[in-house]
Amino acid sequence: MIELKNVNKIYNNKVNALKNINLKVEEGDIYGIIGYSGAGKSTLVRTINLLQRPTNGTVIVSGVELTSLKEAQLRD
Repeated sequence: MIELKNVNKIYNNKVNALKNINLKVEEGDIYGIIGYSGAGKSTLVRTINLLQRPTNGTVIVSGVELTSLKEAQLRD
């Protein structure tokens, strides 16, 4: 399961790439991410896999809150 709770990503203290994203993907579900150029698709995916940390909010994958882990823990 993948769950995002109130996830925001703000660049340069002024550009809201993600704003209050709440998303839950159950095991076995398949979704596509579509949208206009600059809509935040890549930012969303990079936030889900924590290649990019959200400004605030929570990312949970398989019951583990990724946003609470340190870099070394994420690599493991």
